[in-house]
Amino acid sequence: MKKLKLFPKTFLYTFSLMIIIVAISHLLVYILLPAVYHYRQRNALETDIEKLCREIADTEDAGRLALVTDFAGKWYADILIKYDGYTYEMKLLNVWDDGYLKCSKDTENPSGDKEDVSIIAEESDGKIKISLSRNPKGDKNFFYAEQIFPNQKGYVRAVISRQQIEDAVSTIIVILPVTAFACTLISLLSALLYSHMLTKPIKQITNVTKQMQGLTHGISCEVHTHDEIETLADNVNALYDNLLKTIHNLEQEIYKVEEMEVQKTNLMRSASHELKTPVTAINAMLENMILNVGKYEDHTIYLPKCKMLTEQLAVMIKEILDASKSATNDKEKDTEIDISELIAKMSEPYQMIAKSKGIRIEMDVSEKFSVHYPISMIRKVISNLLSNAVSYTPKGGTIKIYIEEQKLVLENECVPIPQEYQKHIFEPFYRFEYGGKDTKGNGLGLYIVDAVLRTLQILYMFTALEDNSGMRFTIDFE
Repeated sequence: MKKLKLFPKTFLYTFSLMIIIVAISHLLVYILLPAVYHYRQRNALETDIEKLCREIADTEDAGRLALVTDFAGKWYADILIKYDGYTYEMKLLNVWDDGYLKCSKDTENPSGDKEDVSIIAEESDGKIKISLSRNPKGDKNFFYAEQIFPNQKGYVRAVISRQQIEDAVSTIIVILPVTAFACTLISLLSALLYSHMLTKPIKQITNVTKQMQGLTHGISCEVHTHDEIETLADNVNALYDNLLKTIHNLEQEIYKVEEMEVQKTNLMRSASHELKTPVTAINAMLENMILNVGKYEDHTIYLPKCKMLTEQLAVMIKEILDASKSATNDKEKDTEIDISELIAKMSEPYQMIAKSKGIRIEMDVSEKFSVHYPISMIRKVISNLLSNAVSYTPKGGTIKIYIEEQKLVLENECVPIPQEYQKHIFEPFYRFEYGGKDTKGNGLGLYIVDAVLRTLQILYMFTALEDNSGMRFTIDFE
């Protein structure tokens, strides 16, 4: 059997429960209402008979007949009262005989009534006796009530119709199917409305989650029910946002890894090209010395040259290894770094070098601020920037180092790098020669700076000064 969906299942459960409630309530009304009505009528009859007895005892002979008439008319009853030698009798039901109203003075039972008062007195202790009796002329039940006057001067006997109770039961039997149908219809509409209200937000969540399977941005569950369903929708939204952020972060990490792989590949290619020249030179000189070809017979000249090239090769290999590790320092934790204090300490040896070359360094690091990064990586960036600034600033030039709005700025006077060459300046082993002047660099300094800052996600700019008097490198730590 195919499983029902949420809406029909909720509707069936709700409607079934309401139908059960309607059926039970109508059944209870049908059973309990006649019994309750009978009980209330009996109590009301008892109260009225006691009241009638008191009023008969307290009223003159001429006024008693009106009391009997009022009681008989109210209860639609046959009533017989014998009190103080008088008999008051009224028949509206014709249970005993034709209806009439009578008041007479008893002498020797002048009314011809065969009732024996002494028997009544013996059977009753002064309290009202109310029982059911059957009409000899019909099938309707009646109340039969007896009451002896407190002063033992007479008694009250009454037969009261229970037609009101019978009419109430008949009315209930007629009305109950109508009310049952009306309640069933109301239950049907209420179950439909309730099922719709309950399942609508759940359907919205279901539809939105289907759209979320496509990982589309800007999708959310807009449910405002102020209950657990709204909480569920908020949790789904939060979960989806976290999922998108996680996917975005993974994509960024994948992009970084791919970029690092490209950088490593480019570094290896450039390194192999750079290493090939000294290795070829060393190999050629050694081979010629082994063969004692021409000038290479003088080993005392070319062996030192081979040693020097080997040392340069070792330094280059070390720098290549450092460059390959510069962007992957994952073991070191972030520490709090005072940039102004770090610049002041690291610039001291470069100030000495600059002074020996006739270069002036102007430094303003009075603005204090701290950052949280691996300190060795930040040191590597600052060291390469200071080294480049000192190397490419001509004699008599000026280097400015200052902090402005949490930005570290290094400016040095030099011939600005043309725009078409600036895009290559961060490539490994790329060296821009100013007018053919060799700076003895290896072309890895700015490559390392670029790799580290990209890894730490720190923005930077390397541009020419506005007056074309030099270059400016800006690191934005904000």
